[in-house]
Amino acid sequence: MMTRVWLLIVGACATSLLAAPAHAQGGTEGGTTGDVRSRDIREREAWAASSVALAAAFVFDERLRSVALANHSPALDRFSSAADVLGTAGHIVPALATAYIGARVFHQRSFAAATLRVGASYAVADAIESLLKPAVGRIRPNVGREPLTFQPFSARGAYHSFPSAHVVHIASLASAIAMETNRPWVSALAGATITYVGVQRVYRDQHWTSDVVASGMLGVEAAKLTTHWMRRRWGSAE
Repeated sequence: MMTRVWLLIVGACATSLLAAPAHAQGGTEGGTTGDVRSRDIREREAWAASSVALAAAFVFDERLRSVALANHSPALDRFSSAADVLGTAGHIVPALATAYIGARVFHQRSFAAATLRVGASYAVADAIESLLKPAVGRIRPNVGREPLTFQPFSARGAYHSFPSAHVVHIASLASAIAMETNRPWVSALAGATITYVGVQRVYRDQHWTSDVVASGMLGVEAAKLTTHWMRRRWGSAE
């Protein structure tokens, strides 16, 4: 039963996170009133699916943790290790800096502007995550307490379960890239990557399932709002 619930949550979250970047980008493009309305409806449906997944994760947090812990294996340990690279600032920031400098050196102004928007999306999401983590003060699952234990404004890492930095980082980064490229396969890859990192954080017993679902939604929304604001302020290229 709980395995099916887990799969439903992951499926709903992956579908909504996959759809949101493409629809957010689509909203910035031209089109008929009907096209815009259709995109708005699909985006609302995507976020409704995320909200349902979040509610289910919140209800079943403890049981879903048990499912994750019961399915550990050496093979899954190895498979999950790449998420530590994908979701950490020590790898993301140098990659963004290299891409931006390279684009400037080779006079690729459009690519440089896109990289700047991606980097800004990541920075905004990271700042929000850094403020929320101590303010919320939610207990981490590996401490062994129930998920509704909170100690707001705690400096202790044991109370920094929400949001997940890994998930917020990869969600903002992958979503911003999907919005810049505006390609279905990139949006699909973005959704899969966000889901992979989120599942790994639960598998590693670092976050509750509801933490990672909400963190994914936060990262996507931060990227969407930041990208749209920068496009309105400076245009699509520099």
